Amino acid sequence: MATAAPPVPEPDDMDCSVCHEQYVQPKLLPCGHLLCHHCLLSWLQSQDQALCPLCRCAIVDPEERGQKSWQDVADGFPTDLAMADLVVAHRLLKQSHSCCMCEEASATCLCLTCGDLFCESCRKMHLKQKLARNHTVEDLTSLTADKVAGSQYAPCAVHADKTTELFCPTHGESICHLCATSRHRNCPEVKDIEEKVKDARAVLAELAVTLTEGEARLDKAIQQLDAHLVETEKQTKKAVAEIEAVCARLEKSVQDCRHRLNELAHSACSDVKEAVAETKTCLLQRRGKLTSHKHVVQRVQEAKNRDTVSTMTTVMQTRVGNLDCSVILPSGAKVVSKVTVVIDAEAVTRIEKELSVLGQAKVMSADVDFVLVPVLSFHDNHGKNIVLSNNKQTAERRGSSDYYGIVVDSQPMMTNMLYEVILDKKDDCIGYLMRTGATTTPPEALTLPHHALWWPSAVVINNHSVYVNGEQGLFTNVGQKLVNLPEKSRVGVMLDKKRSLHLYINGDDQGEAAPSLPDPCFAFFNLNGPYRQITALPVRRIP
Repeated sequence: MATAAPPVPEPDDMDCSVCHEQYVQPKLLPCGHLLCHHCLLSWLQSQDQALCPLCRCAIVDPEERGQKSWQDVADGFPTDLAMADLVVAHRLLKQSHSCCMCEEASATCLCLTCGDLFCESCRKMHLKQKLARNHTVEDLTSLTADKVAGSQYAPCAVHADKTTELFCPTHGESICHLCATSRHRNCPEVKDIEEKVKDARAVLAELAVTLTEGEARLDKAIQQLDAHLVETEKQTKKAVAEIEAVCARLEKSVQDCRHRLNELAHSACSDVKEAVAETKTCLLQRRGKLTSHKHVVQRVQEAKNRDTVSTMTTVMQTRVGNLDCSVILPSGAKVVSKVTVVIDAEAVTRIEKELSVLGQAKVMSADVDFVLVPVLSFHDNHGKNIVLSNNKQTAERRGSSDYYGIVVDSQPMMTNMLYEVILDKKDDCIGYLMRTGATTTPPEALTLPHHALWWPSAVVINNHSVYVNGEQGLFTNVGQKLVNLPEKSRVGVMLDKKRSLHLYINGDDQGEAAPSLPDPCFAFFNLNGPYRQITALPVRRIP
């Protein structure tokens, strides 16, 4: 009778990140991730950099690779046999099987001792056999891949029908009893494989403790960083609150000053307006008198009676003669002058200067027992002929000109850390030299020259001398190997504990280029001449 298919474990952790299939000969990378052997080989052959596709850590150091082929590199990584066993066990459980004895019914159980599949009736017969009474037989529905993998014994490499029960330390091999009496009969220390496994498990236990303790230390460091972030956020909020309070006080003072000056201006203008209005009233009264007498004079002019004209003329002469027709202000009238509000320009300038320097941000160093390894990545402020890619870790100079090819690290240099690039591309362009060094100006504030040699804020390592702040220094041989470097060469700079700048080529210290550089310094590389493309390598500590 057919039975329901047994559940299988979730296969996600058994899938290769390149082919997305279950591992075939999984190779263990230096970062701890796994890739199928064939996937690792194709990945190494197709990438400019040998970086893990999951974490971007270096798979192989160019210096360590030497003249090895990619095939040799891939073959050299150890195979994760435990994962390989899990994959085999998972495939075994996933497939449908027939009973190994009757071959007609579907298998419902697996003998973990001998590895045979049985139906329910054959299971009973198997356990009744004298040699199999102590075998462990379990239902397929309750088995997991790790349990199946843990129960299997490896066959002897020479005698495939035998299981390995002994271990030869001389040859480092697991062997069967037949091998012990033949090929290894002269080996002095052949012992039971369980002793080897016991010793191995003890070593693994120590490794697990070491890794657990390492994880704990890293967790503690991460927690410290999180605590620093939380505390920094609190300090930020506190600082912002203090700044807002100070600015509010300053704004209130400015508003009070504004109101006081406005009231002063309005008050002064009110006095002027009152004086002008009073004087205007006096003038209007005088003008009214003149107008009234003018009308009388006009009526007399038009009169027909001679006696009226003669008499009124005498009267009006006397009256007009007593009127004031001048523009001189009458006695008691207020003198009008313009209003001027004087603002002390020097006081305003002084206040502006004081506001510009108001307050300072101080960063207190935290006491931590670990060092974060920086990452070399190029700043967006680079030469106009440069194109960045690969998370700003690859810089390529485009166009025919070898000018405007400077790239600068985004972060300040740390002491005893090597900031290194690999020369990816080179052509037959005019020139033969690549320059490197450090600038003392943060990249966001830089005005980059068309080439580095006469840079006013940098130490530039040339082939026969070092230029400091745009001036040629003493002649030195530190940079002599910068000439005609082949592709895949490595160039880097490092600040030692005394903050002296060193040049490194292919991992070798070429010597001190400049002493006692200030803090901060930023590593730079100048792609000129035939050098078209560089890629940042992981920053590493120099003892």
